[in-house]
Amino acid sequence: MDQLEKILPKDIELFLFVSKECKGKYNSSRTKIFESNKNKYLCFSEFRKFCRKNKIDRLINLGQLPQEGLIMLFASIFSRTDFFCYLLTDPIGSLKINFGKWWVKFLIEDIFDCPLALFPKKIFVCSADITEYCKKYLFFARDRIFRFPVPIDTDLFSPKNKIQARKKLHLKINQKIIIYVGRIETAKGSDLLLEVAKRNKDISFLLVGKINDKKIKLENLENVKILPYLPNNKLIQYYSASDLCLFPSRAESFGIVPREAMACGTPTIVSDINALRLISPPAIKVPLNSDKIEKAIINFFELPSRKKQEISAQSRKFVIDEYGLNSCKDLYLTPLLN
Repeated sequence: MDQLEKILPKDIELFLFVSKECKGKYNSSRTKIFESNKNKYLCFSEFRKFCRKNKIDRLINLGQLPQEGLIMLFASIFSRTDFFCYLLTDPIGSLKINFGKWWVKFLIEDIFDCPLALFPKKIFVCSADITEYCKKYLFFARDRIFRFPVPIDTDLFSPKNKIQARKKLHLKINQKIIIYVGRIETAKGSDLLLEVAKRNKDISFLLVGKINDKKIKLENLENVKILPYLPNNKLIQYYSASDLCLFPSRAESFGIVPREAMACGTPTIVSDINALRLISPPAIKVPLNSDKIEKAIINFFELPSRKKQEISAQSRKFVIDEYGLNSCKDLYLTPLLN
């Protein structure tokens, strides 16, 4: 939403409708925020009235389907309001990794995602490769599908001096440091990361996030430190203090973490999956295998300083060119306003 405010012309009025669960979570000097007293499953009627009262021209979801999609469909049907669907998932990839405890939930969500593709005036997809196979499988909606990447604020996410960042965060100056940001769970490849950590005691692993998976065990891993989710200003310091960002996720719709890290000039290793493989190079692409990940890490630390600096500069340039606000502006304005 912050990026939409920066990209869209000032004469466009913006509203944000949030359910009871998100009360007090958002604030903005430009966007008018309406907080419902009902949860996301019960605010259908209220949202439709909100759209009619405020003469909303276009709706777009900021969260996951299908709940938001169904609510927007109900609010826009037989009205002046156009429904734009933002597909924030990799529906095929999520099915592949979630046949565990919650497989029924993910299956139902994916089943609902497909019919929802029939109704929106336009469908936005985060990643270029996922956009292409959505056009392939949702062939009936091919002309309504657009790539809609998440912009990275490269003024905010920018490199800081590594030594100064480490001093500020009380980290060892000469320590090898790898950072991971996100939910700590099997779906995000955290099990692979911890396997590597067990075999590389000389490397310090900083995991920024919350453990969401009972299968993840951290016993006897003194070189692994868990940090809570951090505000951006502090997260930038951790990115800059790290030698490498590791993101071995099994499925993604976009993957904002490696792109933020790269914007900070932090070399990054990503898994070879949809949504991530197209950021390689300059990101280092690896299969979902702990041995291959470990080899890529060892190879990186053996590089001369000059080569590491080249990767750092190339990483930031890539994000600016592909995901900076100026680069994304036309991708946003044309489908949103025409």
